[in-house]
Amino acid sequence: MTFSQEIKDKMVQFAKEQSQYYLDEAEMTYLEKLRWKTGQTRSKIAAKLEKFKGRSETALEAQNDLLLYMSDYMKDLMEKGLSEEEAFERAKEELEYRSESERSADLHERFARYYEMRDPAEYEAIGLFYAGFLFFGVSIGALIGYLGGGGREMFLTDGWIDTAIGAAVGAVIGLGAGLISNAVIVLKKK
Repeated sequence: MTFSQEIKDKMVQFAKEQSQYYLDEAEMTYLEKLRWKTGQTRSKIAAKLEKFKGRSETALEAQNDLLLYMSDYMKDLMEKGLSEEEAFERAKEELEYRSESERSADLHERFARYYEMRDPAEYEAIGLFYAGFLFFGVSIGALIGYLGGGGREMFLTDGWIDTAIGAAVGAVIGLGAGLISNAVIVLKKK
């Protein structure tokens, strides 16, 4: 079942407006979780959440989730005999952030669950993996380049280029290892 372009545009506009409210509330649940886990001060957590909230990827993800949810609900309503416009108006009314409807409550739970699944320790671990592998790769690469370039005697003449190339290759290998560790953490999370 497809919707007309006018309804699709209205749905996108609605999702864009309403998803931000759901996201804001879910972030508050996330804030409580952070406070409980880390014991950090409220201002530090709020600063972290502001960074997180500002990411457009997160906002787009929330909009897309709301759009999919709304689309499924509208299709159900249209199968029950409502016109496209009626289905849109009903979905808009029930999915509005401040609505007291069951659908809205379901959306609140979904967004809250999304944030419950996010563990700040995972992101910290991923960052540490990247940094660790990068330092490890640069150190090993530079050492291999230094020794392969002739060591101390040759470093000031032509050996420095071998050290620089070794460090660059080591950095690339370190970033690659960081990406692999990131993928492993993400796959473990599923």
